Amino acid sequence: MENFHIIDKEIAKHRGGTNAYKTIDDLPLSELQKRCVLEWLAWKAWNVLIELGIEDGYGKSYDPLVIEADKCHSYIFDLGNGGRHHDYETLREIEEKLMKEVVDEIKEEILEVADSEVNEE
Repeated sequence: MENFHIIDKEIAKHRGGTNAYKTIDDLPLSELQKRCVLEWLAWKAWNVLIELGIEDGYGKSYDPLVIEADKCHSYIFDLGNGGRHHDYETLREIEEKLMKEVVDEIKEEILEVADSEVNEE
């Protein structure tokens, strides 16, 4: 626990009342900690898609994203290449692909709803 207090003090030095952490690379964390943040983000993104009714959550919800040193794995997110296993070079690459996929799914749903409303008229 003492190590966390040291990390907290270091992070506090860089916070000036604003959130400067715009990408995974900006976080003052270790590589493993950043992987955990992205795995957590994938859970949250998956939950958003379920709450919006875009996904039903069945059969896939036990591991939205697992990041290892050289590959990541997901039954939920295609991350630009489909399948379960995904090569990557940087964590930023995973972050960008995850965000793009979630935004694209939401946009697609919005367009489908808009099209169905136009067709009803």
